[in-house]
Amino acid sequence: MTKRTRIGSAQSPNSAAPQRKTQSFTPVVTRPRHDGWTPERQVGLVEALAECGCVEEACARVGMTASAAYALRRRPDAASLRAAWDAALDFAVRRLADAAFSRALNGVARPVFFKGEQIGERRYYDERLTTFILRYLDPVTFGKWRDTMRHERDPEAAPVLLAKLVNRVEEDAYADQQGEPRVWHQPIATMRIVADGETEEDPREQRRREEADRAEALAKLNAQLDVVAKRMKRDAAKGT
Repeated sequence: MTKRTRIGSAQSPNSAAPQRKTQSFTPVVTRPRHDGWTPERQVGLVEALAECGCVEEACARVGMTASAAYALRRRPDAASLRAAWDAALDFAVRRLADAAFSRALNGVARPVFFKGEQIGERRYYDERLTTFILRYLDPVTFGKWRDTMRHERDPEAAPVLLAKLVNRVEEDAYADQQGEPRVWHQPIATMRIVADGETEEDPREQRRREEADRAEALAKLNAQLDVVAKRMKRDAAKGT
């Protein structure tokens, strides 16, 4: 009687054959063939996908075809492979982002031809790509929220700012001459960002409100000092 061997039993998870300890997923159990999807090829496919992000190139690295890889991915028992596949592509996005960043900074060289011969090259820069990267990598400075804002600047802001900065230079030079530490200065704001529909407060009303707030804070402080003074006087009377 001929003993039948179940297909794939030689590579089942319970097999005594050694498994790669570095694999992060469970390879699909396939028919044992030297040119098939061995566990090593499946692991190599995922690693190549993480490096290049291209299924066709990753398959070429492991000596398989893209159609065979997609057929393996469609199998019902390939859930672990599908998860590793998707994770590898997510990781490869970082390389794509680096390449886009490089093109935005360094441009793309394009050959220049004259009478059928290349005589040089020109470097082209994609300003839309640069805008996209700035808008989403630095949304605080270049985000879309600024499209709904308006910028206001006092017409006398430039000369006033220049005068203040000149005074700071003189103060720093005097401090260095006297051997004293420089005084830290807060940044000088010359522009105000206002949201659309926001009503600007009258400067005179703003000053009156600030003065009222300071007066209220001073009154509270004086009241607290009076309480402390009365308590100290009472304690002193008890001591005598």
